[in-house]
Amino acid sequence: MIRLVVCLLGDLQVGHGASGPAVPIPARKVRALLAYLALRPGRRHSRDRLTALLWPDVADTQARQSVRQALVGLRRVFGKADGLVVDSDTVAVDPLRVDVDVTRFEHLVADGSRPRLEQAVALYRGDLLEGFEVKAPAFEDWLLTERERLRELARKALAKLLAHQTRMGSSEVTLHT
Repeated sequence: MIRLVVCLLGDLQVGHGASGPAVPIPARKVRALLAYLALRPGRRHSRDRLTALLWPDVADTQARQSVRQALVGLRRVFGKADGLVVDSDTVAVDPLRVDVDVTRFEHLVADGSRPRLEQAVALYRGDLLEGFEVKAPAFEDWLLTERERLRELARKALAKLLAHQTRMGSSEVTLHT
């Protein structure tokens, strides 16, 4: 099964498989929509929520058309991975067809073991969508909240890793952020 790999920590990066070439996503709102959907794979989002999030100042008919166009763009990004689950009212990313670094990061931190925390710290390449902006206030608010949440989770992971290393008497503390 072809999987789309979505890296949201640091710069947005998308590719097919671990060694596949990067997939370009030229439209900023398509990148924003992908990030929003991919952060919670499997979670269904209403089209109304997506229009309010990314096209708040556009008439309803035009906003819905913009969502449809963005979904066409996302289908091109997904290609054979076919990772979008779309019906008349909702949109989601299929967690079986999309590998998201944030999801892996959260699971590794939740595990809490030293090896998993080391993997989590290595995976945290920077803030969520570092340097990315969209002129949509609701999206910017969501992004700020999620950046802060993930940054705090990274701090906790670093603190736990340091505690593990201190207990083990490790003379080399390897913190890479």
